[in-house]
Amino acid sequence: MIVTCRRMYERTLHQILQVLRRIKCLTYAMLLITSITLVLYLVQDILTINITTSHTILPLVFQEPGTPQDGISNKVCEKPTNIIFTKTHKTGSSTLSNILLRYSEIHQLTQLLYSYPSSTEYKKLKGNRLIANRKVANIFTQHANYDMDFLKEHIHVQPKPKVFTILRNPMTQFISAYSFFEKTDLYPADSFEASLALFLNSHSGYLKQNWFCKNCDKLVNANAADLGFNFDAYTKSNDRTAFMKEFLESRRKLYDLVLITEYFDLSLVLLKRRFCLSYDEIIYLRSLEQIKKEKVTNQVLLDKIHDIQEVDVALYDYFNKTFWEEIDKEEGIFDDLHVFQNINKMVQSFCIQGNKIGYKGTYENRLSDEGRKNFYCLAMNTRCLPFSQLLQARDDEQVSDDVKSNLIAAQDDEDSLNFRQILTMNKHTDIVDLAIKRT
Repeated sequence: MIVTCRRMYERTLHQILQVLRRIKCLTYAMLLITSITLVLYLVQDILTINITTSHTILPLVFQEPGTPQDGISNKVCEKPTNIIFTKTHKTGSSTLSNILLRYSEIHQLTQLLYSYPSSTEYKKLKGNRLIANRKVANIFTQHANYDMDFLKEHIHVQPKPKVFTILRNPMTQFISAYSFFEKTDLYPADSFEASLALFLNSHSGYLKQNWFCKNCDKLVNANAADLGFNFDAYTKSNDRTAFMKEFLESRRKLYDLVLITEYFDLSLVLLKRRFCLSYDEIIYLRSLEQIKKEKVTNQVLLDKIHDIQEVDVALYDYFNKTFWEEIDKEEGIFDDLHVFQNINKMVQSFCIQGNKIGYKGTYENRLSDEGRKNFYCLAMNTRCLPFSQLLQARDDEQVSDDVKSNLIAAQDDEDSLNFRQILTMNKHTDIVDLAIKRT
């Protein structure tokens, strides 16, 4: 007989956390939390394996979110083998791409990639540029111009691909993108806000009519563009409200999940539950965080940003609402979130010993000695484009042996993956167990 293991686990976790909250001594509380987290992680691992009865192996069945509590769901929880991720700009999407790159390596799934060493970054997808020996793959997680029809032709259709994305508040997304993509160089001024004022004064008037300018790429309504919004048709539409409504409804049908940057860890736990993942599959190291985080306090500028971000505002408001509707269906998710955040802190402590200035002046992690020997730590700390290019070089049959030999011999950053490690490193170490034991 199959029991509702997931619900029993959540109820026990909730009771333990309630007890912990009553403990006043911080030192003993932290020791208890660490010990219990280890036990819960091991229990979670046990619950995700198959339950064997007699000579029949039965997959673990969990109660589907939102279903009655008086029985077993008819839906079997299975990890997805086919995934399409729409990568959006300045939303934390690189962390999600890294999760999917690691996921494919751990589970021996294939990534849809261009031939080595080219990139899909911000380009229209073309079949003749894909790795010649791989025209259909399991996972797509690259930046590219939106083309879901193309992806559905080149991602395996059985089982049906899981499709998801992530969105960020359009105000903070715009400010972050303006800084990261160095728009201040195009509009030089004495301060960040003064540069922003020059940009907005130059563009805000006609952007509310045409929704396009040559210096606005990856900046104005960038998330809507990433999801395939047709700005030309929207501008010419006689009923923009109806046009927007149709777009939003079409994307809700398309995406199995739309995550929200402002609730990033909670989004990951929701992803874990809906995609049947484990904690070690959603852990992450922070990356590409800007050393100087620009802020805008001038209300006139903020109002202008809001006006030109009209499409992204509508998109974000709609899916922020649906996000919380999905969260409301998930019993015990905040207890799950608490456990995940404790585990992720321990993993970060295990992997990282400091930081350094890296790509485009952002913080990069300096790994510990143990972290430099561990696939998870190295993989989590490798930017998506170099990570993808390592996979290209390994998987593209047209890459010569000489090129591969040169890549193996190359002395790369010791804090990220290199080609030799992609070829030979053990990818199945229990990073969470190692991190907890070290704590």
